[in-house]
Parts: sequence; structure tokens; C-alpha cells
Amino acid sequence: MNQPPFSVILNPTSGARRAERFLAEVRTLVQSRGGILRLTERPGHASELARQDQQSGVPLVFAGGGDDTVREVIHGLFGSDCRLGILPLGTFNNLASSLLLPHHPLEALLGALDGRDDHIDLGQVEGGPIFTESVGVGIDSEAWSLAPDEEPVGMWRWLTGIRLGLTSLSTFSPQHIRITVDGHPIVSQVMQVTVANARFFGAGIQMAPHARLQDGLLDVCVIPLMNKFQLLASLPLFFNGRHLDRIPDVLYHQGREIEISARRDAPVRVDGVIGGRLPIRIRVLPRALRVRLPQHPETSVNPPML
Repeated sequence: MNQPPFSVILNPTSGARRAERFLAEVRTLVQSRGGILRLTERPGHASELARQDQQSGVPLVFAGGGDDTVREVIHGLFGSDCRLGILPLGTFNNLASSLLLPHHPLEALLGALDGRDDHIDLGQVEGGPIFTESVGVGIDSEAWSLAPDEEPVGMWRWLTGIRLGLTSLSTFSPQHIRITVDGHPIVSQVMQVTVANARFFGAGIQMAPHARLQDGLLDVCVIPLMNKFQLLASLPLFFNGRHLDRIPDVLYHQGREIEISARRDAPVRVDGVIGGRLPIRIRVLPRALRVRLPQHPETSVNPPML
């Protein structure tokens, strides 16, 4: 039997079940173009389905869902020649926004089916996972370490994130961090270190607004020591990337290999989970993932609030 030209692996619970509202339209479009649609049933299922598809010779696999679903599909495709497509159906859709994909999932699907092949960079923690967005050390990783095992959905994600952020702000103790970028050391007492592969992470935050997925570099943003009231007042700047201009003594570097260590143990956020402890070494994997992109990207880079 001939293999289909593409598959769509769709998580119906993505975006507070927003994906369900598009399910019938996606199914009709997929069938009209000769593809196959499969729905995920549990955490990790998208990785299994993607691995099955690429091993059976399907050349193009779409991840239909939010960033967690996209990452699962990437883990199933990583190391193969299979191309990744994205249907942005999550709450924040950070990777889709970083790639300037259409915000509407059907537009994104059609644009990619009639689009072009390309490659994007990934990051990797030595001895640990690959990542698409960023690695964080400091107050954000402290907040992530407090997150519940079962991630809330919809507005509860916002409310939980705010609660965890305020909790970590009250308990966080800054420390001296040693950062090495391509062999060049930086030592500073910091609130936050972000090593970014992509422009957006979390709730559409732009800690590294100059990060690009196809430049072969990781962007390092270091937020200096400040009091808690200053940090709270600065939060809106992190969402629009204006902190580089507005906060004195912010450090910003680019490199291919980053090392981070500290005097005390500390958790490390890798994309949306706690993925290890200090010390760590991080490197870029240039052009590590084949992707299918629309011929003409969107002009807006702001992630949609869905």
C-alpha cells in the first residue's frame, strides 16, 4: 500500500480543548489532500505516533496542538529525514510564532502543504534533552519547580503561573552564576539566565527577542540583581522584549556552546519542564530538524491569545 503524503497528529485537548472545535474541518482538509489524521490519547502518545510515521516512510508529519504536542512530535522525528509541520492549536503556540506561521490552524496547514522545505536549529543539554525554545536558570526555574504534576488548562494556566511566580519571588535567593559563552566567562549575581533557541517561550515571553531559529546560535540573556519591586515592575517588558532597552546592566550574548554553574545547587528549566540541575553545558544543533514552512511567512510575530 502506498504511504500517504503526510499525516496530522492532533491533540484534541490542546488549547483548553480548542483543537476539538477545528477537528471536523481539519479532518475534511486532510482527507481531501490524501493525508491521514490520528488523535493522541495520552501524554507521550504524539511521540509514539510520529516515530511510527517516520519509520513507515511518511515524509511529512504535522503536529496539531500546543508547544508540548509539537515537542512530542519532534522527539519522535528527531534524527530522521522526515519533515515537521505545525498546526497551532495551543494556548501560546510559541514555536509557531517564532517561525512566523499563520495563527489560524487551517491556514497554517494549507500554507505548509503548498510551501517549502527548510531546516531549523535545536538546542541540547549535554546528557539531557533537546529543546526548541529555551533553558532557564534563576527565578523562572524556581517557579517551574513548584508547578503541579498535572498542568492546568486555559485561564487556569495563567492563574497558576501568576501564583507560582509570586511564590517564587517571595522565596527566591539570587546567587552568583558563572556563565561561559564559547569559552568567554561571565560571572554575575543574577535574577535570571535564559539561553534561547527561539524568540518566545512560556506565556509568549521574549527574554531573548533577537533569537532566531535558523542562525546557528543560542542567545543568552542575563537579568541582573534587582529588588522584588523592580522585578515586578519589569514583568511587562519581558513579554514585549523591551527589557534590553529599559533595564540597566542586562547582558546579552550569542554563542554556540554555553556552560552555567553556581555555588549552590539550582533547578534548570528546559522548555516547559524541569530538566536537570546545575552545572550544565548547552550547545546548539544547527539545522537539526527538517521542517515544512509556508512560502510567505506572516508579518506579525505576536503569539495569539487563544
